[in-house]
Amino acid sequence: MTSQQTPSEIYSSLETTINRYIASLDKYTNEQFLHKPAEDVWSLGQMYEHVLMTANFSFLANTVRCLEQRKGQLGGEHNAYGDNIFKHNGFPPIKVKVPESLGKIELIPKTQDEYREQLKKVLSDAKALIEPVANDAGEYKCYHPVFAWLNAHEWFHNLEMHSRHHLRQQKELESLVF
Repeated sequence: MTSQQTPSEIYSSLETTINRYIASLDKYTNEQFLHKPAEDVWSLGQMYEHVLMTANFSFLANTVRCLEQRKGQLGGEHNAYGDNIFKHNGFPPIKVKVPESLGKIELIPKTQDEYREQLKKVLSDAKALIEPVANDAGEYKCYHPVFAWLNAHEWFHNLEMHSRHHLRQQKELESLVF
């Protein structure tokens, strides 16, 4: 089962979400942006770093890999988790831990100005993929460590869903620093 949204519709939702992140940057002081409420809780800056890193090095990169038919395979299915996110057009409203098999990634925040520019670049990179994703047959897939085999359209949609998913975390972290 694949998403029923077109790449243009997915991009429109992504643009709304990313622009919310960009606009929010103006309301944080440096101290608020870097404040870690607890050892096992990210700062807002670390959350932004996670959203940016996964956008670039997972979702956009794997969308391109599928389009270029490299580092994946023809065919393959997503698992029940993958089926569920596409069925519901989003991640469940639960906290998700990065699988330990992916290793511990230290998230070192950049400045708010850097995020403002780099998030705009995510949008321009995603916009450039709308037409190629729309024209892709969807047969070539790359592996996702939680959802299994995804094609270019699904990786592209995952970018939007993942970005939107972290808006809940952003709201929670803001309540801890304001």
